[in-house]
Amino acid sequence: MITAVFIAIFVLTIYICSEASGHNDINKILRESIQELKIPGAVMMVETPQGQVWTYRAGVRRIGSRKPMGNNLKFRIGSITKTFVASVILMLVHEGKISLDTHVHKILPEVIPETNRVTIRNLLQMRSCLGNFTVDKEFLTLFRERPWKHWTPELLLQFGSTHRCKVGLEFEYNNSNYVLLGLIVEKVTGDSFEHQVYQRILKPLNLKSTTFPVKSANISEPFAKGHDYNPQTGKIKDLSLKINPSWAWCSGNGVSTASDMLQWLKAYLNGFGIDSGLKTEQMDFRPVTYDGISYGLGVMNKYSAVGHNGNFAGIYTALAFKYRGYYFVILTNGQAEGGDRKATAESVFWRIVERSKIFN
Repeated sequence: MITAVFIAIFVLTIYICSEASGHNDINKILRESIQELKIPGAVMMVETPQGQVWTYRAGVRRIGSRKPMGNNLKFRIGSITKTFVASVILMLVHEGKISLDTHVHKILPEVIPETNRVTIRNLLQMRSCLGNFTVDKEFLTLFRERPWKHWTPELLLQFGSTHRCKVGLEFEYNNSNYVLLGLIVEKVTGDSFEHQVYQRILKPLNLKSTTFPVKSANISEPFAKGHDYNPQTGKIKDLSLKINPSWAWCSGNGVSTASDMLQWLKAYLNGFGIDSGLKTEQMDFRPVTYDGISYGLGVMNKYSAVGHNGNFAGIYTALAFKYRGYYFVILTNGQAEGGDRKATAESVFWRIVERSKIFN
């Protein structure tokens, strides 16, 4: 009996020491990653296959301040917003109010002509061949000149030229698709997209720190400041409250915390609000332009990491993935001096999973 107890204690001690070593390993890699990538700060939450939640933070919430990152800080989550849009659409399909193969023209005839056979499924899959406002030169010029401007969804959709391709076959990551999906939600429900998300997702899941602001660039405290580094001037600007989120609307206007995002990621990937058949369709990943990457209905698969990433004008980046049984959420706040397009939450993620012994 004494020998058995001794062995149990010995094994438990080894496990605890190993876990502590792993945590220290991740902390170190996170700190090194934001330094290498020139990122001011990051918050990361990981849930293990056993249900343990690990929280990490590195760097500062604002350049020029010594205040460290906090676990409860709000960030703009960029395109992770699309998962909320897709969820509401799939709930409407589940309720029989629309079909994945409903032609968009039937719902929004004033936006999509009858000759265009694009469906709701095509929008969710990013295979619509529609114009993309976020790569339109005229839109980008106006956006840079007046980042505080309030944009309506209808105005956003006036930018971008329709592609000559076969609808449903050719993939293009296109924010216009999800603006259209937001308008479909509003037309079908007779309600605002923001209120539908609140009623269907935020309230039931008690996601109290998640919002989808439209008219104001303000973020309620506490929040991490979003930074932009200009290589031409060598200056860093805090643009947290300078960019009106209406420029992205429901393709990328969400604000949230790491803990809310972790809870949402688990719910979303496990079919929250829909049946198993619809979840199977959601997770039907189709190849995109790059090997190893595929896209379903509002969800991506990048080298077996499943979920979504996000980028809000470069000043905030976000990631919510499930990888090898672990749920990951990483939020970052732009670029420090020397930062570039690689200064993202996803770049941090791949460094973590490739360098840490825990995930190998």
